[in-house]
Amino acid sequence: MKRIFYLFLVIITAGVFHYTNAQHKIAITFFVDASPYGAASIYADTINEGQIYTIQAKTLPSKYSNATAIYNALAGSEFYFQSGSLNQDINLWFVISNINLTNGIYNQSNGANLFFDVNFFVYDWNMNLQPEPFNLNSGTYAVIKIAKSSIFNTFLTAAGLNLSTSLKFAYEVSTGFDPTGIQTFDSTNSVTALISHFSNIIGSSSGSITAVKESTKNIPVEFALQQNYPNPFNPSTNIIYDVPKSAYIQLNVYNILGQKVATLVNSIMNAGVHNVTFNPGNLSSGLYIYELKSGNVEISRKMLFLK
Repeated sequence: MKRIFYLFLVIITAGVFHYTNAQHKIAITFFVDASPYGAASIYADTINEGQIYTIQAKTLPSKYSNATAIYNALAGSEFYFQSGSLNQDINLWFVISNINLTNGIYNQSNGANLFFDVNFFVYDWNMNLQPEPFNLNSGTYAVIKIAKSSIFNTFLTAAGLNLSTSLKFAYEVSTGFDPTGIQTFDSTNSVTALISHFSNIIGSSSGSITAVKESTKNIPVEFALQQNYPNPFNPSTNIIYDVPKSAYIQLNVYNILGQKVATLVNSIMNAGVHNVTFNPGNLSSGLYIYELKSGNVEISRKMLFLK
């Protein structure tokens, strides 16, 4: 009888141990994004926390064939989430962006030549877009390690970056680049980024990144109204807007007849990036317009509420 009890205890304990150490899944889809065609998916795969994944070599859609050098510079790179970095299963869109299809390199950003420009979009398992920045658990990172292969070094040269220069990753923000929250390790054989949160990440020379206005990274340079997320939405959605200086802000929501149905902001706001949630409550499904006003500034966007 004791043997049966001990065997049962071992099974239960093993089950609890397995549950508490469960690894979250990441469904990852790779895209290329270039004007005038927009974004096109290349391939998708699923990984787990702690699993080192190698970005696969692929043939790009014909319209994006001139971006082959950009993609090949990343193919073979290692990408993974450290164990314990996530609280949920996620869908991650890895969008290689800002591609110049004329010359096959990235467009310059803030005067900097780039070897990396990727927008990361994080969705939950039900494909609801998560707010940016999407933070990983404290003390953990997602890691991308790019080998300095002959293909990568050839691309560096084509992009106008000296092979002997020190490379660095940073987040791209409204005022330039912000390396806070991302660590770079540049060695003879590889350049590695430890990523604490997801948004738009670029890679350039260290000198180009530190030369940009990092001290004003949290202060937008102009008024801006971002597309709400998620969109379409139910039951609520988030709206982000940028304020370059302290100003009186109105943010209203209108139906398609031009009737105001909600006031989200009606006060003086400090300079910075602000976020407000809109919950339509008993409003009917349909198209709505949200508008930001401040002095002579008027910016509007559309959103779709689906019950």
